Amino acid sequence: MKPFSILLIRLMGLYLLLKTLFSVLPALLGPNTGELWSAELLPVFLATVGVPVVGGVLLWCLAGRLAERLHGSSVADDDAGARVRDDDLVRAGTFLIGVYLVVRHIGMLVGVYSATGTVAHDALVVVVAGLGMMLGGGAVTAVYRRVKYFGDRR
Repeated sequence: MKPFSILLIRLMGLYLLLKTLFSVLPALLGPNTGELWSAELLPVFLATVGVPVVGGVLLWCLAGRLAERLHGSSVADDDAGARVRDDDLVRAGTFLIGVYLVVRHIGMLVGVYSATGTVAHDALVVVVAGLGMMLGGGAVTAVYRRVKYFGDRR
């Protein structure tokens, strides 16, 4: 399961990096590029572009460590080969969705705060929910097991 999680974490990092770069590329190549470097827009631009890019690079570089923290460092997992339990997939997927939400919305949170001085409450709620998904994967897996075996007499 660990190699699969490493692959997914790296794909998530690559996705964050490329999606951010491709979304900002038209603005950088357009005729009004000088406006991005103004004192009013520069903090917003750096927050909304810099945070996802740095997050994507960190996900790519730290994928092995994150997968080890997610699944533990057991030798039995390496012996299992291609067998992947559905609980592990739920844990890995919940973690990746949480990482995506945190990285995308923390840039919005910082950008709005640096531009206006107010807190974007919608982005704050999403960041807190994403952190809960990242750190509480065991709880989501427990709920998944309950729903999966609901009504089944074992």
